[in-house]
Amino acid sequence: MSQQDTRFKSKTYLTHFPVQSYLEADILSKESTWNILRYIRRVGAGGVSADEVSTELDIPRSVVYSTLKELRRLEYIFTKPREKGKTKERKKRYVCERATWGKYGIDREFLSAIELEGIIKKITREIKEDLLLAMKDAFDVFTRKTELRAFLPTPNEENICRRCGRSHEAMEFVYALVLRAIDTFITDSEEFRKFLAARGYSK
Repeated sequence: MSQQDTRFKSKTYLTHFPVQSYLEADILSKESTWNILRYIRRVGAGGVSADEVSTELDIPRSVVYSTLKELRRLEYIFTKPREKGKTKERKKRYVCERATWGKYGIDREFLSAIELEGIIKKITREIKEDLLLAMKDAFDVFTRKTELRAFLPTPNEENICRRCGRSHEAMEFVYALVLRAIDTFITDSEEFRKFLAARGYSK
């Protein structure tokens, strides 16, 4: 592990950023934007200053500042609140607002319809207990097996977001497990194929 790697507090489990506008696509099309965003994510909830980003990634300060401004406007990042009693802390520190799972390319009209009808709330309510049990079992497996333990999110206070009070790293870990499980169920399971067939969507 290089010296630079020791400063990273968070692992990443998902690698894509779904976008919902040409503006987002344009900003994320730049390699420097990806590098900056990836770096901020890996630093974790402690955040990082623009100067640190510029130095560590060898990107001109002007590019870093303009990129951070756009990422903040699009709500990919936010500035970390200064701690009480640390009046000398002048530089803003940037934290990833949300990981890749926080932005979905769901059609807005469809999303409004299913939320209005309470469909998502009903599904969430019905799967909540089973999902929590499945995640508990998954965490137990990762904790028990030496070869998997390195993939676990780091359980420390430094990785807890000041805004939401949760570890983004741990949330992304769970999202990665759940998204892969859902993908496997929808694309590979015979039970789901039969479910579709009963409704005329499969042979």
